[in-house]
Amino acid sequence: MSLLTNWGYTMTETDQLPDMLTGEEFNTFTANRYSGDVRVSSDIKAASSAIRNYVGWHLYPSAACELNVLMNDRRVTIVGTDLLIQLPAKFVTAVSSVTIGETACENFSFETNGILQIYDVSFQGLKRYTQITVEYTAGVSDSMMDGIKELVAHRVTHAAASSNGITSEAAGGVSVTYNANWVNSARATALPDDNKEVLAPFRLQGVF
Repeated sequence: MSLLTNWGYTMTETDQLPDMLTGEEFNTFTANRYSGDVRVSSDIKAASSAIRNYVGWHLYPSAACELNVLMNDRRVTIVGTDLLIQLPAKFVTAVSSVTIGETACENFSFETNGILQIYDVSFQGLKRYTQITVEYTAGVSDSMMDGIKELVAHRVTHAAASSNGITSEAAGGVSVTYNANWVNSARATALPDDNKEVLAPFRLQGVF
């Protein structure tokens, strides 16, 4: 059971990614306001996918992963006698094995932001197409998901309200009218700037 992800690595112990918010959690966030809306489930899935694509990795849950790259991959760089590899993840909690070609490496360290350093590599006999395999665990735990769940709920609520033609709402003596930008960003997959600010700590920043 495994899943080849959109981001160039394999999740080795699952064949699908869970939504970042359950229907029950969404109903709690919205006080059951949209409990009868059949679009909520697909919008939750769409918003979850949009967030993952924006940050550039699966993000949630914490899961076992495997990266296979070649020596000349842009995620790999040589520093003296060491190799640095940018894993396609943040919140890396473990690296269980590293193999270069057919040689298992034991002298390495990693940072939670996904930087893996392999020490004292013998480059003799290695070629540009020599494969490097890294098995690691990465992902945000349930206890850290509150802000992201709220973001997903906001995106889905926004989509539901806009698709119902709502341009203003009133509660008690307070009324709100939504501007054109709000209406135009009504898709569950849209990520306005304030959403991107929330996701900034989770986004991959590129490679060397």
